[in-house]
Amino acid sequence: MSKNGFGSYGSISAAGGASGGNDQPSQGGGTAPATKLFRSRALIQEIVPCSVNQLLTSTLVDDVFQIRGVEVSQVSIVGIIRQAERAPNYVLYKIDDMTTKPIEVRQWVSKEQAKQGVTLLPVGMYVKVFGTLKCSAGVKCLEVLNIRVLESMNEITAHVLETGHAHMMLPKAYQAAPVQNAPVTPLEMDGVQESGEDCPDYILKEVLRLIRECPRKEGKSLQQLQTELCSLSIKTIKQAIDYLTIEGLVYCTVDGEHFKSAD
Repeated sequence: MSKNGFGSYGSISAAGGASGGNDQPSQGGGTAPATKLFRSRALIQEIVPCSVNQLLTSTLVDDVFQIRGVEVSQVSIVGIIRQAERAPNYVLYKIDDMTTKPIEVRQWVSKEQAKQGVTLLPVGMYVKVFGTLKCSAGVKCLEVLNIRVLESMNEITAHVLETGHAHMMLPKAYQAAPVQNAPVTPLEMDGVQESGEDCPDYILKEVLRLIRECPRKEGKSLQQLQTELCSLSIKTIKQAIDYLTIEGLVYCTVDGEHFKSAD
């Protein structure tokens, strides 16, 4: 259960399918300074399930998207592919969930992937998309972190329920979150002291490495991470995962306890 009070229902996914390219600025190879984790105001740290209508009617305030006054960045949607086409360095999908007009979804590809050719997901398939909400030339779109074909049509119902629950809880969680008066180092906590590690970046990179190397479809579990990183507390590991999730480097899979790399 995350500190913001609405748990992991906004992060449920499954491994597989096509994933976003690695050339996006938010998914670079280096680890950004840890102080980016906290803002001066409360930050919702989950991938928030949304409808397309909510995304297209969200407001942009100081370069931050808001839904009902709550900041959102990384979101998930479920819908049907109405259009799929290639561009020089990305694939463009138009995803329709029947709540409004389709939204543009861009899956960036590397130069090597572009040369080899990218296989488009077929029009008419239902997909789940994890992405970052962007606005270009006044048009809102999603930049893909992960996109996959639905394994069961029950996932549509599950997403609708998750979306309704999330947006009932979001305003309450946002209002309850404490205001941060100054930047706080996310790993300035008991786990770092317990392990004797003085470099937060080392912990972030080690957690990310273990998640990336896991071959299982459901990803690496918190229990497995705690076993392999026995010198760290579960609190430290969770805070490292929170940071990696915000940076778009990892995402939840079958539940709030398993994680895969977004690479």
